[in-house]
Amino acid sequence: MNIFKFEFKRLLKSCIIWSVVCGIMIVLFMSLFPSMADMGMQQLVNDKMSGLSVDMLKAFNIDAGTDFSDIFNYMAYVIQYIAMASAVYGAILGVNSLIKEESQGTIEFLYSKPIKRSKIVSYKLLSIISIYFLYIVITGVTNIFVCMVVKPDNVELMDLLVNIKIVYMGMFILGLVFMSIGMLISALAKSDKGGIPISIGIFFVSYLFGIIGKLKEDFEFLKYLSPFDYYAPGELLKNGFEMKFVIIGICIMIVSIASTYLIYNRKDMNI
Repeated sequence: MNIFKFEFKRLLKSCIIWSVVCGIMIVLFMSLFPSMADMGMQQLVNDKMSGLSVDMLKAFNIDAGTDFSDIFNYMAYVIQYIAMASAVYGAILGVNSLIKEESQGTIEFLYSKPIKRSKIVSYKLLSIISIYFLYIVITGVTNIFVCMVVKPDNVELMDLLVNIKIVYMGMFILGLVFMSIGMLISALAKSDKGGIPISIGIFFVSYLFGIIGKLKEDFEFLKYLSPFDYYAPGELLKNGFEMKFVIIGICIMIVSIASTYLIYNRKDMNI
């Protein structure tokens, strides 16, 4: 458990930074909601959206008839960008999880202790999941408080809490999917150089697949390569969790983590 405690403390600072930055973005964007409820602003937004094709709007998870004066529609639109950042953060945690020890030379210290490689992976995995969960809790609580301030009187508090819970459950699973992929890459990598660019690249390549899949019917299968589209906030609020996407996400995590254990146990370390 000493590895878990060390990793948790080491990652806590970055978790707080990510939580504060994303929390500020949530507060700033959600504080604009009262102006979106104004009829003049609503008309202006509708006029701008009408200039875009239906397919283009769909590619960016917006329906042509989306009413941004509805707090849930507006929240889903705002939170999708927080979800994108969260997926990148999950990937960063995964990519940096194992390779950091080799690059920084601390793997020699770990090997001086009577601990198996599989336990190293387990403690690392537990620590990054815990850190990511803390990040989700902080941003989720921030979202709840700001929504309670700006919500219209006709919106029930319980409905608000349930919808926010659904969105953040999806965000948590999304982060775990990219985290598991990142951890597999960490087991394969020889150096931690380029960890952040790799993490960003993993997400945006998959996100691009999702956009192409929504723009062209012939390439609709590509959306299955875009985990973001499995748990897009707008879709979750409208249709809930689709079982096929939940199963695919779980399969990605199982295959990635199982492969991480297998590869890391056989890896030649840079000592």
